[in-house]
Amino acid sequence: MTEIIEPGTLDPNPPRRKLKLKISDIVIFGIMLIVIAVLVVTLISKLSLKHDVANAKVISDKTIADIQRRDGTAARKLGTKEFQKTYSAATLTKQFKTIEVATLKPPVLDRTIAASGKSGRTVYFIYKYSALKVPYYIRTAVNAKSGSWQLTNISGSADESSLITQ
Repeated sequence: MTEIIEPGTLDPNPPRRKLKLKISDIVIFGIMLIVIAVLVVTLISKLSLKHDVANAKVISDKTIADIQRRDGTAARKLGTKEFQKTYSAATLTKQFKTIEVATLKPPVLDRTIAASGKSGRTVYFIYKYSALKVPYYIRTAVNAKSGSWQLTNISGSADESSLITQ
C-alpha cells in the first residue's frame, strides 16, 4: 500500500541522503585552494614590494637632493661601507660639479626597477634631467641590508638604455 502525504504536512523523518565525494570534486577543490594561495602570496609580495620601493625612494631622493646641492659628504653618508670605501666626499662633490650644467633643473623620476639577488633586494631609480637639449639620466641603486636602505651606486649617462642594462 502506498502512503499518501497530504498537502501541508511534512514527513518528520525524511530519508537522509549520503554525501558522496567524487575524485573530481576533491581535485577541483584542491586546485581552487592552490589558486587562492598563489593569489594571496602574490598580493602580499606586491604590497611588500610597494612598501620596500617607498622606503628605498627616500634614500634615492636624498641622494638626488645632495647631487643638486653638490654635497658629496651628505651623499656619501647614505652609502654602504663599500660605497664609502670607494668614494670619498671630495670625489663625489667633484663628480657632482662635473654634471652641474645637466642637473640645474630638478629631475623627474623616469623609471623604478626592483631586483632581488644574493645581496638582498635592490631598487634602481632612474631620474631624467631636462636642463639641456639632450636629457641626462642619473641612476641610483639602493639596497636593503640589515633592515635599512643604503646607497650602493650612482651612475649617470645621456643614454638611458645604458643605465637599464648595467
